[in-house]
Amino acid sequence: MTNKNICAICIVCGSIVSAICGCSTVTCPMDTVVKCNYIFYNTNGQAAALADTLNVNIKKTAYLYHYQKAGYKDTTFTQPVKAFVDNGYTETVTSYRKDTTLVNKLVNGTKMSIAMSYYNKVDTLVLRYGLIYLPDTIFLSHDSYTHVETPECGSYRFHRLTDVRCTNRGIDHIEITNPTVNYEGAENIRIYFNNYTE
Repeated sequence: MTNKNICAICIVCGSIVSAICGCSTVTCPMDTVVKCNYIFYNTNGQAAALADTLNVNIKKTAYLYHYQKAGYKDTTFTQPVKAFVDNGYTETVTSYRKDTTLVNKLVNGTKMSIAMSYYNKVDTLVLRYGLIYLPDTIFLSHDSYTHVETPECGSYRFHRLTDVRCTNRGIDHIEITNPTVNYEGAENIRIYFNNYTE
């Protein structure tokens, strides 16, 4: 074998090794939905099914931006439009409640998984029952932060629960069991219902 052939073989082998080492297999998580997991318990501390129909809404405040100018048609938007103000329009902002249904008619449920707000420090959940006239409200305080598994997998918003409190109509009490809300699906909050669990 000549030196030329040996050099050619070394170059080919080196290219193959570089290609193999350069390729890496990145395993990204399959389920990356980040939700807070609420598990239902009775007052004795045993996991139980809620013997009622449950609807859960999140309370949000939305805004309407109304623009007026003499001699021009009034107009309203759900987002502010700076161009109208720059052109002499008067801006009037009004707030209104905009509820979003997160759980609809859960029957004999043992748990619920609910997405959390990225930017609000407190999520306000309204639980409406079939058998109890007045709803319960849960106030969940949390911090949100960016989590990066690997650059190839992208980033996710995780949350850290700091406090939870509630009204006591159907709920006896509530507690945080795992403050880290991520996509692993672990229990985060226990809801202890009064006598409405089986």
